[in-house]
Amino acid sequence: MSQGDVNARDVLEQLTVRHAPLRWAPVGTSDHLTTWDEQPVRSEPSLQYLHEHFQLPNGVDELGIGQGVSGRFGRIFARLTLRVLRRRIEHEQDLLAHFVQMTQILAQRVDELSTVVAAQQVAEAANQARLAGWLEAALPNPPGQ
Repeated sequence: MSQGDVNARDVLEQLTVRHAPLRWAPVGTSDHLTTWDEQPVRSEPSLQYLHEHFQLPNGVDELGIGQGVSGRFGRIFARLTLRVLRRRIEHEQDLLAHFVQMTQILAQRVDELSTVVAAQQVAEAANQARLAGWLEAALPNPPGQ
């Protein structure tokens, strides 16, 4: 036997001596598993709001300026402002569009990771249940039980 090999009998004896009063039981899965499945991040209202409202107004007509003399001055001022700031507004629009796309991708990855974590927790609980059964059969019952 090489130095890295583990002797199963030695491990079992060490467990018997050191942990005789302990009872092995599997750890249950988290209560959050059902919450993750019922409410994925992609269904969040804030993400839906981003998708619906990320478009900035392109023209004066979309600003909702009223009628009358003050409305006319408001439209003239808005046209001048939009003409001067058009490039800046287009850059901000591109930034917002990329922000919304990235948020959607991150939400999808969070949902995928929560599914993986849930599957891992279930597998870990099953593995611990098998270990508990094996240890229960292999270890002698502690006194008084």
